Amino acid sequence: MKLSTDLASEQGSAIVDWIGFGILLQIPVLMFATVAIANQQQAFAIEAIARHGVRAHVLWPDRTSTSRVIAELIRDFGIAPDRVIWRLNCLPDPNCMAARNLVEIEVRIGEQVAYAMQRF
Repeated sequence: MKLSTDLASEQGSAIVDWIGFGILLQIPVLMFATVAIANQQQAFAIEAIARHGVRAHVLWPDRTSTSRVIAELIRDFGIAPDRVIWRLNCLPDPNCMAARNLVEIEVRIGEQVAYAMQRF
């Protein structure tokens, strides 16, 4: 194989071009995929926190035990506790102690929100 020193020459290596452009195009795709997977993982985490938090509250209707369960779930998913905001609502009795109450937990991390509801 003879190497060309003429810069205007059209000779080149298709493999080198393919690898070069392939790597340059793969970097943004991999970055997007990484961000999308992290967002999906966070969405699954807050859904699980909300679901298990409402179940824990229905089984043991005490706000301190519910907050302990939610704090443990947050730690298990590796989320910083200061990023998570959660709120517990009970209808029609706000004390969550009456039968046939509807218990709702809202869990929020940034823009992502998950709700879980269950009858008492």
